[in-house]
Amino acid sequence: MKKIAITGGIGSGKTYISNMFFKLGIPVYNSDEQAKRIIESNIDLKHALIINFGKDCYLNGNLNKKYISSLIFNDKHQLKLINSIVHPFVHDDFNNWLIIQKSAYTIYESAIIYESGVEHDFDKIIGVISPRDLRNTRLLSRGMDSLSIKNVMDNQISDSTIANLSDFVIYNDLNNDLNNDVNDIHSEILNYC
Repeated sequence: MKKIAITGGIGSGKTYISNMFFKLGIPVYNSDEQAKRIIESNIDLKHALIINFGKDCYLNGNLNKKYISSLIFNDKHQLKLINSIVHPFVHDDFNNWLIIQKSAYTIYESAIIYESGVEHDFDKIIGVISPRDLRNTRLLSRGMDSLSIKNVMDNQISDSTIANLSDFVIYNDLNNDLNNDVNDIHSEILNYC
């Protein structure tokens, strides 16, 4: 079974594109969603986060997202630290998930494939690129504030880097036919499998 990653900046449409592959029958592992679940439920991970970020990172047993965000999106060292702590737990969970999948390939969705240095774990990588102003509009409509959006975007690698490093690129700019893009990539990956 081939492992395919989908990556792109916040608000680029990674989840939307992943869902299109899911509708084609491809299992999708959304690393952000799974990381949230693991952060809330894994005692070893909770302990590691408390040791590194203090007891304020949890309130009543739940992750204090506001506190963590204020730490990591203003300090690249802290962002790298939290990713290095959380990623191994997500990686193990993904590998356990893979065991039960029955398809020619799977999709692993993550914004930080290149930042976390795991690009070599995947057979192919799909980069999702979207104009910054469109991403900003999407995120504002989801309730994020402008400063938070800017902080997150400034801490992610550029679209040009993603485009240069990825095996496939989907331009999600409202002008492309995303169905054609996804179907073409799906066919190519199936031929590769």
